[in-house]
Amino acid sequence: MILIVSCSSLTNSFVLCGVRWSKGHTKWSAVTSAGATLLKVVSTGTNQTPHTIATVSRSPSKTLKELRDEFFHIERVTPYPDSRNATPTPKALEKDNMALGYGDIPPLVQEYDEIFNSNSLQTYFNLSRQIGGEVQAQAAFVERLFALERDFLVTAANHKKPSDATLKSLMEPIANRIQAIQDIREKNRASKLFTHLSAISESIPALGWIAVSPTPAPYIKEMIDAGQFYTNRVLKDYKDKEPMHVEWARAWIDVLQQLQAYVKKTHTTGVAWNPRGGDLSTVPQSSSINRNLATGGAPPPPGPPPPGPPPQLFKCNFPPEPNQSDARAALFQSINQGDDITRGLKKVTADMQTHKNPNLRGGATVTDSPTRSAGAIAASKIGPNGPPKVELNGKKWEVHNQQSNQKIVIDQTEMNHSVYIYRCADSVVQVKGKVSSITVDSCSKTSVVCESLVSYAEVVNSQRTQIQVMGKVPTVQIDKSDGVQIYLSKDSLDCEIFSAKSSEMNVSVPKADGDYAEHPVPEQFKTKWDTKRGKLVTEVNEATG
Repeated sequence: MILIVSCSSLTNSFVLCGVRWSKGHTKWSAVTSAGATLLKVVSTGTNQTPHTIATVSRSPSKTLKELRDEFFHIERVTPYPDSRNATPTPKALEKDNMALGYGDIPPLVQEYDEIFNSNSLQTYFNLSRQIGGEVQAQAAFVERLFALERDFLVTAANHKKPSDATLKSLMEPIANRIQAIQDIREKNRASKLFTHLSAISESIPALGWIAVSPTPAPYIKEMIDAGQFYTNRVLKDYKDKEPMHVEWARAWIDVLQQLQAYVKKTHTTGVAWNPRGGDLSTVPQSSSINRNLATGGAPPPPGPPPPGPPPQLFKCNFPPEPNQSDARAALFQSINQGDDITRGLKKVTADMQTHKNPNLRGGATVTDSPTRSAGAIAASKIGPNGPPKVELNGKKWEVHNQQSNQKIVIDQTEMNHSVYIYRCADSVVQVKGKVSSITVDSCSKTSVVCESLVSYAEVVNSQRTQIQVMGKVPTVQIDKSDGVQIYLSKDSLDCEIFSAKSSEMNVSVPKADGDYAEHPVPEQFKTKWDTKRGKLVTEVNEATG
């Protein structure tokens, strides 16, 4: 028995044999009932005339699940007219690539698709939706970022490396998306899921590896380490409470590790452009390439990548390679000229030599290089860069861009208020009352004196910073900072201090006589393999501790 379904008799979706199928405008699929012996797939074009695409016979040894799996395979590899309202599929993405003039999906992009289709990234997306809130919103931006990067890699695989100006315009949508992901964290510092948001915000610049040369893979590793402080917090805080959050953190770490392995293998020294590809300078600004990169293009395939088309479908449109034998022969002919090889060089006369012509010495002065040093660039990211302000925004006190202000006092506080000190220099901030948290970000020579904190005090991207707690503080977090001094009270001796990628950290604790005893926070560690316990064991290097 064969069941053929016509378009006029269907609604938007239907269920047969327990499998749900959705139809587009030009594609129809049908499955026989449980007692059928043959499965037939029919398709209609614009003239609504059905024709058979493929059939799968059902032998007694095949289960219904095996029959459905075969149908999924046929549906993925069978070409059909595209629909504007149809859900994007791997075949639709391939057709979109061809519409851009790309032809078949480049192998490097196929390997990138494997990351998007990996269990780890899909687990991260699914668990983010289950966690909900800001984490779900941030994950939606991450998903679009992966789509943007895929569009960029498709462009790179089919074109020569463009000029710096063109390259900057291609990378701009990706940079904007990364910034948007980080902004979600900055706008939700009072969120209970702030650690989750920070784990993504600190490590998401790893997807900016396309702008790094010649060591993009080590750069990704640095971004993994930058986010490790927060992923470790998620693993620690939810280990015995909600395993879903632990799985969420591990899935994200695995995604970045897969990305690092992919870049190390296929883009070792930077983005691999196609030296024999097209010229992006000749592509109009209104072309689909630029539109896709600006809007995000089609999302990556939601399911596993489809099996490759038959070999005869792979056609390369590259121009023929130059004759290597002719080039080699010309090289050897030039070398074999002997003394005549220098005949084409011009003689340097006395008037061209600086030591013989004093007139040339006046223009030989060396000017200062306009490029800034690495230290100057790093310093530009710390300190005021805008108008100063001290104001309460919702439940967050914002202290921004203060320069040499020693009299900043915040006294109208509540327990659910947080304090965010950003880009201040040579300033002192005094916080009265009990607040939720205090964050010092991108500051230099800034001191903070507070009474009590509900959750934590945090120092990020700062230099020569001091925090003194007069009452109680449960946690102190130090990330990517140098020269941090923490003064604890008698009530805060049980405080936990977490540090990552920081140096010159000291903790001062009170003594019986009222003075303080200073203790350095270790920066150097020794790790070795413990054969008895079967794991790595890390301990402080006694030489530095």
